[in-house]
Formats: sequence, C-alpha cells, structure tokens
Amino acid sequence: MREKAKRIPKSMLIGWAFLLPSILLYVVFMIYPLLRTFYLSLTSWSGFGEAEYIGFSNFLSLFTDTMFLRALKNTLYFAVVSGILSVLAGILMAWLNLFIRRLEGQVTRTILFVPNMIAPTITGLLFMFIFTEDIGLLNNILRAVGLDRLATAWLVNPKTVGPSIVAAQIWRQFGLTMILCFAGFQGIPAGLIEAARIDGAGVFKVFTRVMLPLIKPQIELATMFTLLGGLKIYDSVVSLTGGGPARQTVVLPMYIIENAFTYSKFGYASAMCVAFLFIVLVFIILLRFVFRGENYEY
Repeated sequence: MREKAKRIPKSMLIGWAFLLPSILLYVVFMIYPLLRTFYLSLTSWSGFGEAEYIGFSNFLSLFTDTMFLRALKNTLYFAVVSGILSVLAGILMAWLNLFIRRLEGQVTRTILFVPNMIAPTITGLLFMFIFTEDIGLLNNILRAVGLDRLATAWLVNPKTVGPSIVAAQIWRQFGLTMILCFAGFQGIPAGLIEAARIDGAGVFKVFTRVMLPLIKPQIELATMFTLLGGLKIYDSVVSLTGGGPARQTVVLPMYIIENAFTYSKFGYASAMCVAFLFIVLVFIILLRFVFRGENYEY
C-alpha cells in the first residue's frame, strides 16, 4: 500500500501566500530589469526600434573609452578614500561618545547622525556654501585668521575639487559607522575592560587591543555600507560640481545616465552597468577577504 503523501502544512501555505506579492515585485522590478540590462549590453539600441545584437563590442569599447576610465577612477577614488575615512571617523566618534554622560551623549549622537539622513543633493548644496570662492564659509574663515594665501576656488581648482567632494561624503557618511560601533562598544562586558586595566593596559591600548577586535562585525558592516554607498555616488557630485571642472569629477553613474538619456546609447550604457555590477561584486569579495579570520565571542 502506498504511503500517503505528506500534506503541506497550512502555516507554510499561509507563509508563501504572504511572500508571493513581495517575490513578484522583486522579479518584476529587480530580476527582469537586471536580465534586460544584460541582454541590452550585447546590443546597439537607441531606445527606439529593434535592438541590434553586436556581441561583446560594447565591453571592448569600454577599455578604449578614456572618459569611462576617468569616471571609473573617480568613482573608485571617492568610494575608497571617503569610505575608509568615514569608517575611521565614525569609530573615533563612537569611542569618544563613551566618555560623555548619557543625556549629553544622546544629544551628541543625534546631532552627528543627522547628516546621514540628509539627501545627498542637499549635502552638496550645503557644501557649496562652504567651498564657494567669494562668499564661501571656508575661505572667509581662512581670511579672518590671516591665511589668505590658502583661500582658493575649492570646487574649480583641479587639485582641491576631489578632496572637497570627499570631505562632503565623510560628513554625510560617518554617522552610520558611529552608531553601529557605539552599539558594539556598549555590548562589550565591563569585566573584560576592567581586567585589561588591571593588567596595566592604558586607555589607548584597551581601545586598540580589546575593544576594536570585539566590534569587528560592526566595523565590517559599516565598511561595506560606506564603500558600496560611495560606489553609487551621484547626487552630491552633480549638485557640487556637475562633473566639472572640465569633466574632472565625472563619476560612473553620471556617465552611464549621460550615455543613455543624452546620447541614446542604451546598449553601451547597459554594458557600463554590467561592468559596474561586476566591480561592486569584486568589492564585496575583497571586503569579505579583508575581514576574514576569527570572530571573538564574549
């Protein structure tokens, strides 16, 4: 006699019924556009008519496109430099917040985290008032303290425009790292820190040898958020420089949008999107490699 087929639990059917709308939305708005982008990257398409299949020609053109290489270099520069400095600043602020009383600390952390909630475009506009040559806050402060020779057109000078954008990114991003690391610091048992102090460790050694290794997961998460967010940089660059001066600060998302909607090169823009996706995956793998190793438990 055949064994009766096991009936699917009613709870599982209910679970799938609730998940189905989300799965359909994900397929329609994520999976299908991604597959469509892969297909278009192998074609020449102006947005109208039939797409002409051209194989890997678009990808080969990327290696000879000097503007693409410049945009890629700028994107990696802004992502890596601003990401690393944001994480370092966030860790430092989280540590310093441990020495502030509870009420003052809550106010301080709120103030420091606010920039993370501001839209990137607004951040760019705010920093325009700081870096503008004539009426900018930074130049006025330099002139007020007698450092007129340091005043410059920060967003026009090719030597200073990159660091200016990085500064705006750091101000907007470090708050997330601060909150994550502060939560990690609070979870460390006081007994471990007290034992290190009894053994003769100073404040700085306790911070570097005891506290930092114990919040490694939070640092990894914060680094991934900031670096991947830096790779998607677009709004703040558009509002600060528009890609200038002389297209020196064009970033990859900006160049992709320009090719697609200005020059109607949707196939070529799709190829850049696929290359960009590959770069993001490489970054994720590198981050996992960098943060590999033992996990501390307490």
